[in-house]
Amino acid sequence: MSDVDVEPKTANPDDAPPAVAAEPAAPWRRGRLPHLLLGALLLVMSWFTVAQGRFHGRTYDEYMQDDYGARVLKFYLSGTTDRSFLDFPDYLYMPQHGAGFELIVAFFQHLTGEIWNTRTIVNGLFGVLGMLITALAARELAGRGRLGAWAGLAAAVGLALYPRYTGQMMNNSKDIPLAVAMVLVLWLVLRLMRRWRQPDRRFEVLELAGVGAAIGFAGSIRVNALLWFGLLAFVSLGFWARHGHKLRGRELRTELTNQFTAMLAIGTTAYLVMSVFWPFLLTNPTDGLLSSVESMAKYDWDNEILFGGEMVRSTQLPWYYAPWWLVIGSPLPVVALTVAGAVAAVVGLVRRQRLDGRMLLVGAYILLPLALIIGAHSTLYNSLRQFLFVAPGMIVLASVLLVRWARESFDSGRTALAWALIGAAVLGQGEALYASARIYPYEYSYFSPLAGGYTTARHDYESTYYGSCTRAAAVWLGENYQQYTADTAPTFRDEHQWNSLAEVDLPDNFVSVGDGQPYFRITTKEPGPSYREIHAVVVEGEPVCRVSVMDLAPVS
Repeated sequence: MSDVDVEPKTANPDDAPPAVAAEPAAPWRRGRLPHLLLGALLLVMSWFTVAQGRFHGRTYDEYMQDDYGARVLKFYLSGTTDRSFLDFPDYLYMPQHGAGFELIVAFFQHLTGEIWNTRTIVNGLFGVLGMLITALAARELAGRGRLGAWAGLAAAVGLALYPRYTGQMMNNSKDIPLAVAMVLVLWLVLRLMRRWRQPDRRFEVLELAGVGAAIGFAGSIRVNALLWFGLLAFVSLGFWARHGHKLRGRELRTELTNQFTAMLAIGTTAYLVMSVFWPFLLTNPTDGLLSSVESMAKYDWDNEILFGGEMVRSTQLPWYYAPWWLVIGSPLPVVALTVAGAVAAVVGLVRRQRLDGRMLLVGAYILLPLALIIGAHSTLYNSLRQFLFVAPGMIVLASVLLVRWARESFDSGRTALAWALIGAAVLGQGEALYASARIYPYEYSYFSPLAGGYTTARHDYESTYYGSCTRAAAVWLGENYQQYTADTAPTFRDEHQWNSLAEVDLPDNFVSVGDGQPYFRITTKEPGPSYREIHAVVVEGEPVCRVSVMDLAPVS
């Protein structure tokens, strides 16, 4: 189904032995270096997950998601008799949320016998896996020679230095796994497009099943992954627009058969895998998928959020909410190269140039979700996390364009331009790294310099919305509470989920209070009447979590 020509079976100039020359080889021609650097990056990020994951705390959703995953695992361990995963309150729509990754986390928790450290490490390492898959997707798009290796490295670095990905990959078991699964599908589809018209198709069935399984797994995390069927339709239409008029007779019938077979294999495998990882579909085989799509398309969460300096309702967002968040929530090189790629594509269309079909697919991967969000007036909140899976596509596109344009500049003798491109990308990613370090471990609140960075943009947009700062507040309280009470069993409460965030990080002698007046409170807002603030977790001069104690002073 590819729009691109089959790669000729000739020697790849990138792989040829270097000619003897007076000048050193261009950076993109240096053999194993990008592979070694990629391996080093993945090791560093794995260490980062294990050593630093716990400092990123937990989110408001994690306890509920963890409970959901444990119940789904019980469904299988009980031989499908335990259906407690269906017993959540209706307003939460928990069964309609995919259980795919929560089931994986619960499985590893079952093996280790431990909950929160296991959850953190499994989440984080899956995020690191996403960096490898993003590198493979960029390598596939750029070519399988040295140019592709450098593009893969650039893509992996770009995702590692994308703060809104790395900053929540330890405690977000929905949006990060979805991004990983979606870019996995992207890599497999790009590979399938390259191989579609090659004569050697012995492994075609396995390839099609792999694409379907990846879509099914992604759909079992969030049902909006089914937009991949729209993208595959786009690929098929591109094929017929490019090649359909040339096909006649037996060749036409063969192509129709191949595409129908592909559609059947991918669709069947996708639904099978999705059902295995998401038993709501098994228990509701007739309308489970449709009800999930409907509930997620118009999610029942109608509250006010901060956007552009104003409080707006999540169901009445301006049309540009999603694209604007991708602009202000992404490092500058990613945005600049993505926009440059779009401009280059438009110029190519105007000039009637032949465009790379696989590059167009990546563009559609970025644009189609945004178009659907805008067209459906989707309920959104918490910045870009619900469409974060678009970001790896932007990074893949940006990385491939960067290395291609740099190579063309080196090859044409415009060395200064090549180094300027590379230097600008390095400086832009350096800014993202520096900005992330300043707000660590809340990197998910990164803002681009276009929005004024965190210190400025935090007043106009949602910033530390996860409540993950509760961990730091709870640790401080556990170390210092004896300065404020002699009670051996002090009561406490945090503002969400009845102590769900603070309890794990407090000493065992603390007593949680769901109702009433606890002695200590941990909140993200002002403590309220009858309480006195005794500590604050501060990020760039802004208190994000507050610890308060009951004010026992007499009221005048």
